[in-house]
Amino acid sequence: MHIIKTMADIRRLKLAGSITQALAEQFARKMHRLQEELAPELDLEDFNLEMHGVFGVVETTDQDLSAIGLPPSFALLMPEWVSRLELAGEVYYVLYFMPDNDMVDQIYVPEPNMPENLRLWLAEQSIEPESGEEEPADAVHPF
Repeated sequence: MHIIKTMADIRRLKLAGSITQALAEQFARKMHRLQEELAPELDLEDFNLEMHGVFGVVETTDQDLSAIGLPPSFALLMPEWVSRLELAGEVYYVLYFMPDNDMVDQIYVPEPNMPENLRLWLAEQSIEPESGEEEPADAVHPF
């Protein structure tokens, strides 16, 4: 699983081809909004999600979400909610977990390389549609 805590993580994954341009921009917008709300005194480059909840991207080789401290079996997962997101023709399922009241981990599961055991688990869940974040007119492109 790719774990994202900083803008540098987003850039690194984008440059490595591990995430798409559209997903990198989605993460950057979310990161910027969180930084403005949670730590406006910090520069976006210095902001870190570790204390607030990370973004994760599931890889095809992942068989569970233990990389972020979740149960080793998808059957034992209890996300707060699950949504389906379409970005630039790509489909992601987003699982939101609240390890405590001050954190929300967001796990993105790309549909094309979804592990079969996760696909079966998702088929049993209530899934809400989620739209991509709208880009403000004054948006800065960090990529």
